[in-house]
Amino acid sequence: MIPLEIEILIGLATGLVVGITGASGVLLVVPLLTIILNFPMHIAVGTSLFVDVITPLVVAYSYYRHGNVNLRSALWLAVGAIIGAQAGALVANEFVPSDLMSKGFILFMIGMAISMWMKSYRPKRENEKVRLSEMNHKNRLITFGIGLLLGISSGLFGAGGGLMFLLVLIVILKYPTKLAIGTSSLIMAMTAASGTIGYAIQGNVDFRTGIIIAIAAVASGLAGARIVNKVDEKILNRIVGTVFGVIGIAMYFLK
Repeated sequence: MIPLEIEILIGLATGLVVGITGASGVLLVVPLLTIILNFPMHIAVGTSLFVDVITPLVVAYSYYRHGNVNLRSALWLAVGAIIGAQAGALVANEFVPSDLMSKGFILFMIGMAISMWMKSYRPKRENEKVRLSEMNHKNRLITFGIGLLLGISSGLFGAGGGLMFLLVLIVILKYPTKLAIGTSSLIMAMTAASGTIGYAIQGNVDFRTGIIIAIAAVASGLAGARIVNKVDEKILNRIVGTVFGVIGIAMYFLK
């Protein structure tokens, strides 16, 4: 039997990461489940995606109340991502070894950390607008295609989806960090639901552990979201980058 206290602590830490970064709770759940509780990689990813159905959705609502969620872009990205997540989960469960999944996870973490720190040193452009904000037919197709690719990534690596949603929103679509975090949280919740189904069909979701972690994560996630909505953008970028980097490096050396 897994100690309840450890599951609660994992949940509290996960919620803070989701609330502060807007990325997938897989960032923390997968390393902690595999390193501390010795979960097989596929079950760790499946369980963490289940947590991501609940925690990011609550966090996204907190950002939405502060005007930091772009619903139009989120919808079309999410539709593509939900379809892609099913394909990615199927491929991961059938053809991708656990070791390769772990390496892909770590590479995403380090890449995102570098991106966030670089963004924190770029000068802020006062008149910069969010790209693809007008949802005409062309932009719907573009955002759907981006979502499809990110969904496949999410199904394959779990954290890949959450990290890449945030990366695309910030780097490609030029979202301000807070808007990107809020929108990413909403997209990740919807995508994770699709990915969870794919992993559950293969028997790779521990629902008991996932529920306990999710309940604890919701509480700390709301606290993290409240903090972020009051933090300066440059400082936030460095905090997010540091979190990604520390987790990626720790997983590399401890795994």
